[in-house]
Amino acid sequence: MTRATLLVAMAAVAAFSMPTMAISGDAAREALQKRAAAGDTQAQVALGRALQDDGVPADKAAGTEWYRKAAMAGSAEGAWMLGSATMAGVGTARDVPAAIAWMRKSVGIDQNADHMAVLAVALLATGGAQKEALQWAQKAADKGSPKGMEVLAMARLSGEMGLPKDAALAEKLLTAAAQKGDGDAQLSLGQFYITGVFGRRDAVAGVRWLQAAADAGSAKAAGTLGYFLITGREGVPVDAARGVALARKAMAGNEMLGHYAMGVAYVTGAGIAENPAEGWYQISLAQRMDSQQQLKTAGDYLAKAAAKLSSAQLTELKVRVDADAPKVATAPAGS
Repeated sequence: MTRATLLVAMAAVAAFSMPTMAISGDAAREALQKRAAAGDTQAQVALGRALQDDGVPADKAAGTEWYRKAAMAGSAEGAWMLGSATMAGVGTARDVPAAIAWMRKSVGIDQNADHMAVLAVALLATGGAQKEALQWAQKAADKGSPKGMEVLAMARLSGEMGLPKDAALAEKLLTAAAQKGDGDAQLSLGQFYITGVFGRRDAVAGVRWLQAAADAGSAKAAGTLGYFLITGREGVPVDAARGVALARKAMAGNEMLGHYAMGVAYVTGAGIAENPAEGWYQISLAQRMDSQQQLKTAGDYLAKAAAKLSSAQLTELKVRVDADAPKVATAPAGS
């Protein structure tokens, strides 16, 4: 596992760092604004979130300034949100050193273990500070954070943070995180068992953990498991009907793998009536969503579908994909 793969695998650890905050009605917003203006740091953070989530571009900068007010007043949550916004360049210029400084200040105040794990990922992503990243990840894991356990597990698989590779320890750490109900750990554990990352394959355990993650709401887990059940790849027993149901669930969450699994089902007629046109469309749509070039077998399935389609049909399908691809690219993806 390369360093780049490690960072991709851990990206979900940081995804929860900027939660949404919906404020219903003008009266509620006005009341929140009054509390924030009076110095209530909780209200300042809540108002910042509401402003950044209301869909008005101009409000993002105002939201970040409310985080800054809360952070300057000593709020751990304000400091964390300011660090997250600064890291992402939301409402302010992206400034990684400043973002990390605010994150450090936040965890120094409230000792939030999950935030420590995110800080470890942020430090690792900068290309340096591996020793500090390890310290935060270990501290998070010691405090019982499944996110901290996940970061350490990935590091043990890749040899990151200066740690020797240890697949057995990585499996133990990921299992502990998964047993705590962490969906990202469940997803990773399922994938790793199926693909043999721990040095052996265990399709039964892999399916079980992927299903657990899908049941917890992970669209990616649903799409991943759907694909394996439809194709029977990596030794997973075929259950095409179940795979199609999971693929549909993933598609509802705008997950690339849901579209891909559904396309494969249509092309092969697994669990659903064969439909090469719809299969070609869904796989092509998934390719447009595949920013990391994960769909290595897409070309084979597209060729199989195209062999059963006329030139006119393919032209029409390409127009359809061109029209729909921007919609799925901008829609929020499932977890």
